[in-house]
Amino acid sequence: MPKRRNKEHKGLPRGWRWKCGAYQYRVPVGQEHLWDGKKEFRLGKTLSEAHRVFANRIASADGAITTIAQLIDRYLVEVTPTKAKRTQKDEIKYLTNFRKLIGENDVASFKPHHAYAIRDHIKSGVTKGTGEKQANRHMSALKHVFTKSIEWGLREVHPMHNGVFKMFPEKKSKMRIPTEEEVREAIKIANPMLQAYCKLKLLTGLRLTDMLSLTVGNITADALVVTPRKTEDRTDETISFVMTDELKAVIKEVRAVPPLNSIYLFKNHRRNRGVGEALIKPDGTTTGFDSQWQRWQQKLPKEKRFAERSLRNLVGSEDDLQTASERLGHASTATTKKFYRNKPTEVFPLSSHKTG
Repeated sequence: MPKRRNKEHKGLPRGWRWKCGAYQYRVPVGQEHLWDGKKEFRLGKTLSEAHRVFANRIASADGAITTIAQLIDRYLVEVTPTKAKRTQKDEIKYLTNFRKLIGENDVASFKPHHAYAIRDHIKSGVTKGTGEKQANRHMSALKHVFTKSIEWGLREVHPMHNGVFKMFPEKKSKMRIPTEEEVREAIKIANPMLQAYCKLKLLTGLRLTDMLSLTVGNITADALVVTPRKTEDRTDETISFVMTDELKAVIKEVRAVPPLNSIYLFKNHRRNRGVGEALIKPDGTTTGFDSQWQRWQQKLPKEKRFAERSLRNLVGSEDDLQTASERLGHASTATTKKFYRNKPTEVFPLSSHKTG
């Protein structure tokens, strides 16, 4: 009977373990020459780094994959690293859970009723992260894994395609969209950084991650030039906001918030957390900023509170559809219309007095 894996190693790919502050790979006997002659190879301190290093060292051969765990390993090696860093972090978490739950099962034998059973299992709270919404996020990741299994010739029929499997129905959240006047009134009790942040957000509508990634390098004499993080790995498109007098004044206000020697427009000012560092982490998380936002919102009456992302919707509702779409950096006006146009469409009633 094989030795049971330690608790901290469960969910990791075969041969991996956490040791001496890093993920290590125990090299199969006879393959040491492929791993710098080592019997145990250090992959990295973080899980995402470990997967990237591992991906550069192995080549997947068609037909070598039989279990879902092996399928997930290939997906994590070849597909996950191509996605945004925040998406990578979530996907690694979801797929690690699946390795624990169904990793030893055969890829070819997975059927729709198995998907339903796993979906309900996650919803029930047995895994960390519960409820229908979390179950849907997990299943969406697994669905794409099986999409790749068809591309890689491991299956002929998708076990979760539309018609044989359904996610839990999700109601659209009714996010409150404040007026510009409400925002400008609310920021009177916000700290200087949040005041400047909201003013710049009202002019640009940039995503949170793009706002917190801004540096002095984005500022030219003629424009504020931004490359959206969400699409930077797929396209080289940029958004250039013309440097109007109003935009220039707001940027000046942003840069006046201490510490003054940082390259970032929005930065940390607490000495024990790195003065002048960006409020966005390498993996795309923004916990420091989120905490400041929540503390500010708690000071407002409950009916006057609003989410950070609601400001992007507010900006997306202004001007004509084409202009709003270009400002938000959308490739299509359809996205803007579906998700960001919150004002009711104005139409004239049909006149009953028709001319001949």
